[in-house]
Amino acid sequence: MHRHDVVHRDIKPANLMLTPGGIVKVLDFGVAALLGSGDNPRLTQVGTTVGTPPYMSPEQALGNTIGPTSDVYALACVLYEVLTGRPPFAESASRSHQWHHVHSAPPRIRDVRPDVPEEIESLLVAMLAKEPEDRPDASGVYEQLLPFASRPAGAGFPADIADMDPCLPFVRPMGGRLRRRRTPAPAVPVAATALTERALDDIGEQVEALLRENLFVEAFDILEDARGRADPTIRDELTFKLATAKYLAGRHTEAAALFTEVGANLAARFGPDDPDVHIARYYLAECRDALGDVSGATAAFQDVAEAAFDPSDDEAVERHLDALASLMRLHAVSRRHDLLMDATSRMREAIRRYRPDEAEAMLAELDSFLARLDRLLDGRSGRAAGAF
Repeated sequence: MHRHDVVHRDIKPANLMLTPGGIVKVLDFGVAALLGSGDNPRLTQVGTTVGTPPYMSPEQALGNTIGPTSDVYALACVLYEVLTGRPPFAESASRSHQWHHVHSAPPRIRDVRPDVPEEIESLLVAMLAKEPEDRPDASGVYEQLLPFASRPAGAGFPADIADMDPCLPFVRPMGGRLRRRRTPAPAVPVAATALTERALDDIGEQVEALLRENLFVEAFDILEDARGRADPTIRDELTFKLATAKYLAGRHTEAAALFTEVGANLAARFGPDDPDVHIARYYLAECRDALGDVSGATAAFQDVAEAAFDPSDDEAVERHLDALASLMRLHAVSRRHDLLMDATSRMREAIRRYRPDEAEAMLAELDSFLARLDRLLDGRSGRAAGAF
């Protein structure tokens, strides 16, 4: 499911079924998220968490964006329970499951089950890493577990016929993909002259219509073809459109590369403070955030938050405020208290300056978030919200 940009967000024993044939099936996608669709928990969803506390990743406990390695963390909690009879962390009167997920070091399973192989213990410790980017991905976990699940019961199993096993797709469901034949696309004649403004407008209308119908591949094809026929000036505009289409489709790695390219080109042509450069930087930050790149997203949102902008431009103000909110969220999940304090102070000042009519409600929402964060971070997030 991760290969299709789906994150389950609630991996736990009750959502896993072991069939009589030995296949594990994942159930209940009721709270699953499609990366890039905008339904990941954000800082603004105060008091809202997705998941089940004993199996909840640190980023889930803190209300941060949830990515594929959040499922990996939850799977580690399930594996620990399979081997020991209980999840890795126990709730108490003074410490919740969420607190332990954020603060407590991963327990060593061999302290409870000495017969567990050291390789399994090391894998569980890696899967329970506090930072999402420090965990292995699902396919990496699968490859490390596979030798323990597929060791033959008897001696002398002929390894050279393993690939002929008709049960292989079930024993190794992640072992490969079907190679589908592709029908060659019809050749598109290249225009002898550069695209006209009218042609560019027509392309924009076609692409918008396709995106409304979720026909992303068709939209990509039109934009790629047009980029190949465009002069450098128009090419930047088409690259921006293609990057946006990739972003909307949830193809964040490709979108990030395109936003980086077009941002650099526009900065070279119009200077680093051009509004379109700021937009490219903002969406680059969003892409890195969606990909779970905490350090990369933090640096990118910092660039957006520090950039000069026109206060009369409502969209620019929204990007500035969202960049500050994202920095708060990212500093919280990284447990950088000093940087969280700084971002919070800047957010308060920005709300009062740019949104005076909404300041009371927005500041109350901010205080509610900080109070919740304070409980999870054991009182370190400001000794009450007023400290910010």
